[in-house]
Amino acid sequence: MNESHLSQISTLNTQHSILTPLRGAFTLVELLVVLLLMGIVYGLVFDAAIPRGEEKAAGRPTLRTVESLARNSPSYRQTDIFLYGTKNGEVLVVADGKIQRRATIPQHAMGYRLNPDETLQSIDYGRVRIGTVEFRPLFTLRCRKDGLFDPQILLDGETWYYVHPGKGVEAFGNPVALIAHMRQSDYLPDRAGYAQ
Repeated sequence: MNESHLSQISTLNTQHSILTPLRGAFTLVELLVVLLLMGIVYGLVFDAAIPRGEEKAAGRPTLRTVESLARNSPSYRQTDIFLYGTKNGEVLVVADGKIQRRATIPQHAMGYRLNPDETLQSIDYGRVRIGTVEFRPLFTLRCRKDGLFDPQILLDGETWYYVHPGKGVEAFGNPVALIAHMRQSDYLPDRAGYAQ
């Protein structure tokens, strides 16, 4: 090869690289924009796909708030409303012989009664049939037409609950504290009525 030919090739390579700069990598700003967009897309997808347990749990009734199922019923203060707790953790809200609502609670409480000698006895409920649904409740709460609940004792694991006629549900760590509280309240179970 002659020298003039080599100088032409060298000149062409220099001109070519001046005209079209090589593009080998993204800039830092471009990478940050791509990562930001990917984060937004992933956040939206996973937010919609994965249920938010804390938010759902916050809106779900518990034994502490189970009486709100009756108070939020369209039949509240129009007729007696019954709340039946079932073995699968469901609470059936029943008014006028019809199931108005089904709600799930995380606890599986059992109904108890306080005997005159201050012993607690579990209640063995008979089978209940509402339309085509038949079950044996673990507990029954009745909200009367006047808006007050029949007093009821519930046990879930180690926690005792007392459904007070007007004050709602109160929790206790042991049966002694529960009974002492009931004795000081305005409802006297051994007299089957309210203190006069």
